[in-house]
Amino acid sequence: MTEKRKYLWLALIGVAVVQVAVLGKIVWDRHTLIQHGREIVMQVTPVDPRDMFRGDYVILGFPMSRIEYTGEKFGALSVGLMRGDEVYVTMTPGSDDAWSVAKVSASYPKDTAANDAVVKGRVEWVDEHAGPGKAWATARFGIEKYFVPEGEGKVLENKVRVGAIKAVIALGSDGAAALKGLIVGGERHVDPPLF
Repeated sequence: MTEKRKYLWLALIGVAVVQVAVLGKIVWDRHTLIQHGREIVMQVTPVDPRDMFRGDYVILGFPMSRIEYTGEKFGALSVGLMRGDEVYVTMTPGSDDAWSVAKVSASYPKDTAANDAVVKGRVEWVDEHAGPGKAWATARFGIEKYFVPEGEGKVLENKVRVGAIKAVIALGSDGAAALKGLIVGGERHVDPPLF
């Protein structure tokens, strides 16, 4: 084996090790978030598609998915959030898992009440022309898709439409969110652990 080939093989092995390490870190971080993150339960709203590779899934909407801005109510939108910007939404719990948006900011808020939850997401779209003194934005938080066995998507969608489904969400201290499972008709269905 020539010296050149030897270095080529070492470089290929090094690249493979780095790729496996990166994938392992992604899986480990998600597992840690689901196992040790703060858990909140939130009512969801429906949308319905199918993924060619992963099968049926239900798209879940949340109270913080559409952020409305009127006057000075949510200061972050007044400073011009753009598509792709990171956004931190402070949610306040109400009765029966009815969480509502309390505050929106472009950075992690320093002053939140003990019961509030901060969820980190990305701005998907901003409409600054919703009317005089109004604007709204849509944001994604990485918890919008819930994959189900083939043929079960429609059943879940119907239950979401009548308000019979709630999402169990794990939150990290930095606002990162992971969908832990669903509560369907009062029965908790938590996804199996990653490993």
